[in-house]
Amino acid sequence: MQTHHWPAQQRVHAGIGALEAALPKELDAFGWQRTLLITTNSLVRSGMAERVKALLGDRCAGMIADIPAHSPVESVARLVAKFRECKADGVVALGGGSVIDATKGMLVALGAGLQAGDITGKALTGASGGGSGGGTSAWGTDFSRPRMIAVPTTLSAAEFTSFGGVTDTALGRKLMVGHPLAVPVVVIQDPACTMDTPAELLLSTGARSVDHSVEGFCAVNATPISDATAIEAARRMWSALPRMHADATDLSARADAQAAAWLSIQGRSGGVAHGASHGIGYLLGGGFNVPHGLTSCVMLPAVLRWNRPVNEARQQEFCVRVGLDPARPLADHVETLFASVGLATRLSQVGIGPDKFDRLAGMYDGSPPIATNPRKVGGKSDLLEIIALAA
Repeated sequence: MQTHHWPAQQRVHAGIGALEAALPKELDAFGWQRTLLITTNSLVRSGMAERVKALLGDRCAGMIADIPAHSPVESVARLVAKFRECKADGVVALGGGSVIDATKGMLVALGAGLQAGDITGKALTGASGGGSGGGTSAWGTDFSRPRMIAVPTTLSAAEFTSFGGVTDTALGRKLMVGHPLAVPVVVIQDPACTMDTPAELLLSTGARSVDHSVEGFCAVNATPISDATAIEAARRMWSALPRMHADATDLSARADAQAAAWLSIQGRSGGVAHGASHGIGYLLGGGFNVPHGLTSCVMLPAVLRWNRPVNEARQQEFCVRVGLDPARPLADHVETLFASVGLATRLSQVGIGPDKFDRLAGMYDGSPPIATNPRKVGGKSDLLEIIALAA
């Protein structure tokens, strides 16, 4: 049986000018009078945060802008304290996956009644319910929880899922937390909001969306809707990435990339499993601080090569439907795309040498998404094989 779960998301506004056109109207619609703005210091320096703050006007109850990469648990605790201090009634998250995932962690904690001083990785995972992969928790009568409006500045697509990764820094491990109502209630995709994002970050998060598409299409529980969205996402991103790389001012390319990011994650947000590229990426991010966009760049080709003995036909079908030469391995197409826009494709290029391989493989604890890889990963020795292919 195939099952698709619809997220508790109401609206997506997309296009040039969407920020100014949609945000004030959404605040009116929800009746928020004390909105907390969550962002990063870099977006404060660029002026983007002030642009959003001006749209909030006197409805901005406060701003916190020190969210680092990988959404550490300590940041979630600070957000919980700030939300309560501001007596906020809603949240606007401006940024990439780290900002949006940290905000999800905050919403999970607030919904469970956790105090800032009680927040640990274990507490957050314990408070999660049905949000980490299209779960079945009933949410229809649970609208007392605070909600988030997301304004993404990267292409990670975190804004379309009810789950996210937070890092337990004590363990050096990425943990998945979520709740059906942690998904942003509204998303505003304005390509102009990506203009201050560093080129490598924007392009590598686009590569992350390619990873969503490929692993979603190759998933053991893919559905008709996930197949359709994965293919269209890949078609768009294969075109948009080179265009963005060639011309940083091309808003049309950025809009296409945002659409591709949105489509790429629909399978995962609906319950379709990801595989070892995402799973090893979590280990690289939590344990070695490698940005998640780059983990996809270096791991997806290797995982595709390792999986090929069990799903070569599926990989070829992906090529045919996207318009790539099916006689050439999908891994080669992916690696060529990433390299063509100046992104790393090898672990050595992101500072992970053979001296770290054993530690990296030893971090696997048997959990998804490595556990849901199309070719069964039996343990450390299999992981070392995959890692060697990415060396």
